[in-house]
Amino acid sequence: MRQTFKELGYPVKLYLYIALFAASVIGMKYVIDTQLPGGGRPPYLFLIWNTFLAWIPLGMAIALDFISLIPSRPARWGLMLPAGLIWLFFYPNAAYLITDMLHPFNRYPISETGKFWLEMSFWDHLFTLFFVALLGLALASVSLASVHGLVRRAWGSAAGWAFAIAVLLLSSFGIYLGRFIRWNSWDLLRSPMYVVRETAAYFADPGNVSHALAFCKWIFIITLFCYVVLYGAGAMRKRVGDL
Repeated sequence: MRQTFKELGYPVKLYLYIALFAASVIGMKYVIDTQLPGGGRPPYLFLIWNTFLAWIPLGMAIALDFISLIPSRPARWGLMLPAGLIWLFFYPNAAYLITDMLHPFNRYPISETGKFWLEMSFWDHLFTLFFVALLGLALASVSLASVHGLVRRAWGSAAGWAFAIAVLLLSSFGIYLGRFIRWNSWDLLRSPMYVVRETAAYFADPGNVSHALAFCKWIFIITLFCYVVLYGAGAMRKRVGDL
């Protein structure tokens, strides 16, 4: 059993999850402490919920690790498929946090001089959102790496990478739907046909198609870059450990 857990990446995964949890606590502290110059209610409290949603795919990735240990093949796949679909539904919520970086520009009051970027309080807002965005990218990359590993073990390296690229492409589109059409994972689970109909109507406009392609291109590039860096770092650590 210990050898099996080692093949799944433990205890290194566990250490990484603990570090991500600590980073989440730090990030949420800054979210709660960040206020507008005029005071009042912290403007970014919604990030606490968004960060919780970003943790769901990582939680499901951990569940998939444990399901993969079930000896019975029918039972293992009977649980793998629904758990994997839930993971996929919620996966875009992690990298979605990078799109929340728009909020300081929308909510921070512009001074009479107009040079808000000279005010340190603006940078406090921007860096808080940037930190949460990095956290989202980290959660997304770590979650995908874990599931990628399961696919690679089952079907080989080529299938693993095809799976990872497909997930990043689908996630980019999912993030677009969440940011611009305001769909979320719950909508897809509750009313899938309604979501499909309304999404099809939205993309009947060629302008919306062009807009989506331009946005998804950047989300895909950013998430792929972060994932390749994480994957490469993991491969380097393993190679060094084997020396």
